[in-house]
Amino acid sequence: MVRFKDGIKKGCISQICADSGWGKSMIGYSVLKSAFDSGMDCFIIDTENATNYDVLNSLGIKMNEVGVFKTNRIPEVKQILAKIGHGLTREQARNVFILLDSWGPLVTEQVMEKAEEASSAADMGSTARFKNELANVLLACGFTTLVLNHVYASLQMYGDKFEIPGGKRLLFNSDAIMLASSEAKDKDKDGNILGKVITAGVKKGRSAKEFVKTKYLILHNGGVSPFYGLLEEAVDCGEVYKPKPGYYSRTNFDVDKNTGEATKLWREEELYCPQFWIDIYKTENFRHYVEAKFAFEDQELITSTQNVMDMINGKASYTNEETTEEVADEAV
Repeated sequence: MVRFKDGIKKGCISQICADSGWGKSMIGYSVLKSAFDSGMDCFIIDTENATNYDVLNSLGIKMNEVGVFKTNRIPEVKQILAKIGHGLTREQARNVFILLDSWGPLVTEQVMEKAEEASSAADMGSTARFKNELANVLLACGFTTLVLNHVYASLQMYGDKFEIPGGKRLLFNSDAIMLASSEAKDKDKDGNILGKVITAGVKKGRSAKEFVKTKYLILHNGGVSPFYGLLEEAVDCGEVYKPKPGYYSRTNFDVDKNTGEATKLWREEELYCPQFWIDIYKTENFRHYVEAKFAFEDQELITSTQNVMDMINGKASYTNEETTEEVADEAV
């Protein structure tokens, strides 16, 4: 979510928040595959009883090596987390990946007891309190955790279209939060629907820049396209250009160096493939541009041409539009 070739930050909590059917689980499965392939110990906490083993197996994940726990009761989830983390050092905990799918269905034992009693008594905020406690447990465990969360429609006239439920503590404890805001159909030139294009933005990012947006494509035949969503960035940084309306070419790979003419033209519906993107992904210029747009990495966050403390302490002067005055030597 921060670095082009990396992903979510190890040892931290990250969130993907989106409406139903907008690909949260597919993104979660993709991150799970990356964690599994890197040798991390992987676990799924399935609160919806909806783990898709066919998709996971098709991704090449050996599910007999992944721990899957199916429960939506908060005390049981805390117990599972405690058992997984028992005896682990902080560094070892960072190499444990937890996919929590998803946060919404989590309930307390009190809620279940009231259900058994057919009680109509209100929850009175107990679930929110226990969810906040669970968020603290997640943070204390130090695992690399991806939480999938639902959204609800915002009543605000301005700002985000959706709000994130589940208690403030999860919001505070998360290192990064991606919030999906809209969907659109992706079609081929014949009008056949290929999948859904989801627009998402950074709702919170300790390393990522908030409010920047990107798009991802959920394919109907399965999976998240790794070649969709960065065409605008490729054009902006000069790696891709439009030699004529409706066509794209890669500046460093599809142009004759002697004549400067494009040797290959790509229609947009043709270019979301490894043949177009892999060479671009390898270029330092493109990687740096994407990271600079979405992340604070390798950038100076705070700059100032004036030393305010020296002004306060009388060691420097300050200037306004009318006068230049020496700051008094008195203590403030």
